[in-house]
Amino acid sequence: MTEASIFTPLQIGITTGDPAGIGPEVSLRAALDPGLPSCCNLLLFGDAEILRSQAASLGLPWEFDLVSQELLHGTGLLPERGIVHVPARRDLITPGTGSSAGGESAAHNIMACAEACRSGRLHAMVTAPLNKKYFNEAGYPFPGHTEFLAHLAGVSRFAMAFLADRLKVVLVTAHLPMRAAIEAITTAAILEKLEILLEEFPRLGLPCQRIAVAGLNPHAGEAGLLGREEMEQIAPALEQARARYPAVVLDGPIPADTLFHRAAEGEFDVVLALYHDQGLAPIKLLAFGQAVNVTLGLPFVRTSVDHGTAYEIAGKGCARPESMLSAIRWALRLIKC
Repeated sequence: MTEASIFTPLQIGITTGDPAGIGPEVSLRAALDPGLPSCCNLLLFGDAEILRSQAASLGLPWEFDLVSQELLHGTGLLPERGIVHVPARRDLITPGTGSSAGGESAAHNIMACAEACRSGRLHAMVTAPLNKKYFNEAGYPFPGHTEFLAHLAGVSRFAMAFLADRLKVVLVTAHLPMRAAIEAITTAAILEKLEILLEEFPRLGLPCQRIAVAGLNPHAGEAGLLGREEMEQIAPALEQARARYPAVVLDGPIPADTLFHRAAEGEFDVVLALYHDQGLAPIKLLAFGQAVNVTLGLPFVRTSVDHGTAYEIAGKGCARPESMLSAIRWALRLIKC
């Protein structure tokens, strides 16, 4: 990000997710929210007819310009609010009902937006939710956005982070079954995620001088009595990281039952959690609707809502856009660092 670009309209792409879920509704509501700063243009990626129909059923004004592929990939000025039409198989999509057609549509939205980000046309992407089952049924063998975006960007070193004002968490393992996650929590994996954290947080303007690493077992293993992973995998990774980054305070392994309270009270800048729910349960308890998912290691900023497709309320006009608004605001914050 150059200094000059901070003062020009920032271009944010929003993938509207699975069209059978609440992604279109929260995306439309958020894009029209008058509380968003005027320094950004928002482009929604999705089927224009589905989005227009959703806006009409919600009683929302249609204040969007259609953005052609020529304009998206050209050099002309982009509109303040726009729709990039990504066709979906509308005849196979019903609000509230998941399907491979919905998974396919979500994937196409992501690919189109990621391409615009990689080309430099957009400064960041914000993603509405997809359903992993139907995403896979559509032929995309990835456990979620994080891994799919890393594939599209051609990066092999990446990490999932969740950010809120009071708590920031980076995961060593993400979308793995628990048995597989435990096997994947190795010295090399912990060290790699620490390296990514220490590269990416400063680039994004986030503090990382005090890092806490969670233990895996109850009481962080109790000196081997309740498990040896702390002694055999986590402690060696911390020793190597301390040697490489002497200016950073690295504390751990710390029992997870007290660690997140300590971090939320300001003792640590960020927590390195070892598996998905260890990190996500506390941050969603503390800041559900405000916390955002960020993919570290991509060549562009990506943030996401912290909820799923919520098929059960899709099409009922009651989905709340707070998480999408938070994801947009965090994207702007990370760009303008």
